[in-house]
Amino acid sequence: MVKDNIKFLKVALLGKYPGAVTRSSKYVVKDVLDLIGSEPLHTVIEYGPGDGVMTLEILKRLSPDGKMLAVEINPDFLKMLRKIPDSRLRVEDAKIQDVSENIRAYGFNDADLVLSSVPFSFLSKTEREKVVRATEQTLARGGMFVIFNQTSYIMPKLLKKTFGKVKTRLEPRNIPPCLIISAAKKF
Repeated sequence: MVKDNIKFLKVALLGKYPGAVTRSSKYVVKDVLDLIGSEPLHTVIEYGPGDGVMTLEILKRLSPDGKMLAVEINPDFLKMLRKIPDSRLRVEDAKIQDVSENIRAYGFNDADLVLSSVPFSFLSKTEREKVVRATEQTLARGGMFVIFNQTSYIMPKLLKKTFGKVKTRLEPRNIPPCLIISAAKKF
């Protein structure tokens, strides 16, 4: 685990767009998995998967005929993600702003789940609003948007405007401590 965190830190700091300095802790992963429940997933999108620590866990919950899109811009993380031997996983070298607005072109509409560990504080207010609106439109009814590894409180208010009910919790057992924010699309 320490070795993985050191490798993650090197890749993150050397990348052009560092989002996190350590990979998601086992506590963050467990919290996110608890939020989404145990029902099999069919269509999942992950913005900023990093080295794939969450991706691998989500793939375990993905139905055999399901599909997952991982959107990453760090070239080293892209290499790691592309080594995951699962034909249900599609890895795209792109910014979430571009993918979220053109998700139908990727064939990933009506998603059960959209995950993001991208630090939204790095995006402009306009970009954040566009990503949230596009993500909400991408989700199936009852689908969930989960944002984790956040250190800023800028997203809950924005999500409330689009989704209504939003849950936010602090996970102190992460470096640094982080927020996990979730919102579900109304039925």
